[in-house]
Amino acid sequence: MKKILLFLFIITPLIALTQKKTNTRKKGELVINGSIRHFKEPLKYIYMICLDDSKDGFDSAKVTNNKYSFKLQTGVTTMITLFAKSSDSPNRYKKGFMLTLIAEPATVLISSSDSFSNAKISGSRAYIEYKLLEERAEPYRLQLQPIFRVLSEYEANADTQGMTQSEIEIDSIKKEMNANVYYKYLQAKPSSIVKNYVLNKYTSLLNNPSDEDVKKIADKYSQLSKNDQDGYFGRYIKKKIDSYKVSVGMMAPEIVQNDLLGNPFSLISLKGKYVLLDFWASWCGPCRQDFPQIKELYREYKKYGFEIISISKDSDTSAYLKAIEQHGINIWTNSLINEKITKSYFVSTIPLKILINPKGVIIGIWREGGKNNFNSLKKMLADNIQN
Repeated sequence: MKKILLFLFIITPLIALTQKKTNTRKKGELVINGSIRHFKEPLKYIYMICLDDSKDGFDSAKVTNNKYSFKLQTGVTTMITLFAKSSDSPNRYKKGFMLTLIAEPATVLISSSDSFSNAKISGSRAYIEYKLLEERAEPYRLQLQPIFRVLSEYEANADTQGMTQSEIEIDSIKKEMNANVYYKYLQAKPSSIVKNYVLNKYTSLLNNPSDEDVKKIADKYSQLSKNDQDGYFGRYIKKKIDSYKVSVGMMAPEIVQNDLLGNPFSLISLKGKYVLLDFWASWCGPCRQDFPQIKELYREYKKYGFEIISISKDSDTSAYLKAIEQHGINIWTNSLINEKITKSYFVSTIPLKILINPKGVIIGIWREGGKNNFNSLKKMLADNIQN
């Protein structure tokens, strides 16, 4: 009996030490251990996208004996997307072959059978809160689905009145969801492990926020930890807050740049005219959808001294030039953005449209596309330009 006790006395610390080495996770590290079974076809690799990882946000893991793993140095609660490539469409994301989750630095276990859509996930407190938020937002998403289908029909038939009505309904439901789900959660759980994600979601859903809304975002942002502020969600929120520093009533910062043909132009040279700054890119669908309406405005109000400057965020010059030609927007000034313009106008997200009066004062800002914002812009132009 004494020998048995002595053996246990010696072996127990060794077992604990071995387990500690096996389970050791570095500070700020997020470890994913996954298993896949019963997929319709064998998967050789699992791919991962994480914008907070130190490996440029992308990684892959070989599947061995139906298992795979990732180690990410995130330091914060972050969003991760896992996906596999199917043999019939290797260059596309396929339903059932993709999984998105929110997780904090922890050891997360993911077990998938048949597909990623029914994956069982454990080990992450952030994921539990994320799923709770998704459940609370689901009723609103279900309300939106039929409206989006109707909106598509209106767009196909060029029914502007129907499009406007649908967009009003969509904006109303999104506003209600944002207040009742995301802001309510921030208020109820100020120390939540997913507060950076929730604040990011709340910020991104706001359409043309009021000064009070911006103050709310700034206050919540200031309460985030330094790590959260430096993470992907925190950086996005900060960019949005900065973008609101350009506001109605301030003098428009000067722009001195070359146009599409290499000719220099300046904003001050257009003083005495109404000027619309339209920030866009060839890869931005909502930006391009607005062009027919903007061309309509240009044709109607150019005779009253209305000018447009379209400033693109494109880095691919050929795609930029092709989009200009396709939409026929070379009838006004076009230019590529530079660092000075980006900083002066705090251009973080697009579409972004800024209307400037003849005195050089900003009188309107629209931070999203769509029929509602276009109607608002058109009304403001009509109310001011002929008076």
